[in-house]
Amino acid sequence: MNRQSGPETPFPLAASLPAAAGGPSIWPFPPLIPNSSISGPPPGYSESYGRAEYRAFRLGRALLIQAWGTLSSVSQIPDIRQSPLKIYPPQFDFWVYTPQFALPALKPFKLSEIFGFPAGAPVVVIHDADGHHTVEIEDLAFDERPAVALQGGTPPPEEIGYGKSFEAAFAAAVAALPRTAPGSADGLATYRLIESGLRRGGFPGIDLHYARVDVTFS
Repeated sequence: MNRQSGPETPFPLAASLPAAAGGPSIWPFPPLIPNSSISGPPPGYSESYGRAEYRAFRLGRALLIQAWGTLSSVSQIPDIRQSPLKIYPPQFDFWVYTPQFALPALKPFKLSEIFGFPAGAPVVVIHDADGHHTVEIEDLAFDERPAVALQGGTPPPEEIGYGKSFEAAFAAAVAALPRTAPGSADGLATYRLIESGLRRGGFPGIDLHYARVDVTFS
């Protein structure tokens, strides 16, 4: 199978809809976490389904998908993209991008991508050249400090975002927080970075930036 594709339109997380494993439904809401994957093959490259092994890990609102295997050329680029199918929970595709002239040579690879995903879904479906794979999602739990109350009040809403860079992690956290105060449409939202860092290592080989962000309104 060989296809050319234009820019991908990511489909979002419908957190308010019930997640039923194996029961897709329409998915109409905007994304909560930016897609960290590239959007398609570079100019001059074709795309085709590849083959890989997969694991999936849940980090709060984020889903980390890992793929590993061997490519047939050192010039090929592996990628995981969210499927254009408008179903819930979202599904994903594993692609290999190949330039017009590619010298054959075996190239081992390991790839990690992070996406928004429903917290209640126990599995994720990944499509590749061998068909579809139902991958169990493993939970990764980190010890997080509780929110700090503002001068004796209630703690402001906060979220932790993950990404391949600090900017992506901060954007993921902000995207998951409210834009307006309850009952108000014209308040000014202030997003404050509480903590940031890099989580690396562990049995899945995590290498992700994180940002802990809260929001207040004026």
